[in-house]
Amino acid sequence: MRKTFRAIAVASALIPTLAMADSADLSITGTIIPTSCIPGFSGGNTVELGNIPASSLNRDRQTELQNHNITLSVNCSANAPMAIKVHDNQASTQLPGIVVDGTDWAMYIYGIGEVAGAKIGGYGLRFGTPTVDGQPSMVMYKQGGMDNWTSPETAKLVGKNAEGGNLRYSWGASLAAGPTPGVVHIFPMTLVPVIGPSQDLPITSEIALNGSATFELLYL
Repeated sequence: MRKTFRAIAVASALIPTLAMADSADLSITGTIIPTSCIPGFSGGNTVELGNIPASSLNRDRQTELQNHNITLSVNCSANAPMAIKVHDNQASTQLPGIVVDGTDWAMYIYGIGEVAGAKIGGYGLRFGTPTVDGQPSMVMYKQGGMDNWTSPETAKLVGKNAEGGNLRYSWGASLAAGPTPGVVHIFPMTLVPVIGPSQDLPITSEIALNGSATFELLYL
């Protein structure tokens, strides 16, 4: 079960005066969930990279900018296990060939915007050690129709969920036990921003970076 919001749409139409209906239907929908969880990012949901002098960028290869620590905190009204999916809202602007922590797999690199048709670069989300009610946990994932949780085998990066991929991450004491229920879930990450070769960018004017990702909370 995932956290969703439902709305009722009301529509009307003009009809001839004599064509009067003698009944009307009203549908009421909703879901009662056992607990409610509120996600948020410590320090806010915007990572400000500041002003980046063009002269500090490598001309013919990528430049890794200063890393920034971010933390996803989820506070629940009762014990609950959970998972997350991450959606890259700027996937179309990801610069091919960007490498973060030794990997250039597209599923681990998020788009950071484009200018005049040129893709600026990308970023990765390196995960740390999550905790559930203060207890350290291990990161695990499922993809597609996998039955069992699996430990990430590549770099410690959070992959993004592609269309139809159903990639989700969770955390717990062990793979056998699966996701741990708790009231306070902490998922620390490091944002690793990378800019492509400056020779491919129109750096005669200011270039605004524009990355965006959505973290979807799933109740298990």
